[in-house]
Amino acid sequence: MNWDDLRVFLAVSRAGSLSAAAKTLRVTQPTVGRRLRALEEGLGAQLFERLPDGLVPSAAGAELLPLAEAMETTAHAVDRRRPALAASAKGSVRISVWETFAQLLTGHLAEMRERLPEIEIEIGVNHIYANLSRREADLLIQECLPENPSLIVRRLGSYTFAVYGARDYVSAHPQALGESRYQACQWVGFDEDHAYFHNQSWLLDKLEGQQPALRVNNGIVIYQAVREGAGLGVLPCFAGDADETLVRLTPPIDALVRDLHLVVHRDVRRSPAVRAVIDVLAEIFKAQAERLLGQDRGAIRAAIAKKPAAA
Repeated sequence: MNWDDLRVFLAVSRAGSLSAAAKTLRVTQPTVGRRLRALEEGLGAQLFERLPDGLVPSAAGAELLPLAEAMETTAHAVDRRRPALAASAKGSVRISVWETFAQLLTGHLAEMRERLPEIEIEIGVNHIYANLSRREADLLIQECLPENPSLIVRRLGSYTFAVYGARDYVSAHPQALGESRYQACQWVGFDEDHAYFHNQSWLLDKLEGQQPALRVNNGIVIYQAVREGAGLGVLPCFAGDADETLVRLTPPIDALVRDLHLVVHRDVRRSPAVRAVIDVLAEIFKAQAERLLGQDRGAIRAAIAKKPAAA
C-alpha cells in the first residue's frame, strides 16, 4: 500500500474535490486524479461518488476512511520522532510565532546562528497557531496555554505595551503628551477582524468608540506606520523603547501584561536540535525580561532625555 495514495484519498475526502485537494497537497490536479485511480484500482473499489456539491466517499470510501486516518496519525508520530533519533544537534527547527515576536527574534538570529551553527532556523509568522501534532512547526511561541496533553509548555516570561509616537509627530502635536491624546491625535491600530487583540481592545476603550484612523491587520505594519509619523500607536515596549525615533508617551500598561510560553510536542522535544533551540530561546527571553516589560532603565532614561518639551 502506497501511503502517498492514502494521503491523496484523505485530502480529497476532506476537501470534496480534486482541485481543492491538489491545492492542499501542493501538487497538480492530474497528479491527484492519477493517484486516486491507482488506489481504487489496487483496492478494486470506487472510493468516491460524484454529486452536485462535489465528491463524497462511497460505502467503500467510508469504510477506508478511519483506517487511513489511523495510518496518518501513525505517520505523523513517526515524523515527530524522527529528529529524536539523531545523535547530535543537527538539522532544521521550525518556530511558529506572531509577527510581534518575530520582530524580537530577528534581532537575535545572528546570535542563534553563532551558538547553533549546525542547526537551521525557520521562522513562520502567522496569527493562527501552528498544529504541532501535525508537525506544522517544531516550536510555538504563544500567550495561551494549550489544552492538548501531548504538548509541553515552558514559560518564557511576560511582556507589555505602551503608547508611542514618532518624535516629529509628537513635536508637531503636543496634545500627544497628555491624556487628551486619545481624542486629539491620529491613531494607528488593528482592523475590526483583530479587535479582540488585548492591546486593540484597550485602545478602543480609550478612544471611546472611535476607530483608529489607520487600520491594518499586521503588528509590524502598525509599528512602521507609527515610526513614519502616521499617528500614535500601542506598541510592545521591547520594540518601542529600542527605537530612537519613537517617544514613549505612557508608562508600561499594567492591564496589557501577558505571559509568553514556548510550546513543543513531547515527541519532538526528544530531538537534540529542538532541545538546543529551546535552551537558547529561554536564555534570550530571560536576558530580555526587563526590556519586554518596559523596565529597561537605560532605555527609559534615554527616552526621557530625548522627549520633546510640551508646547
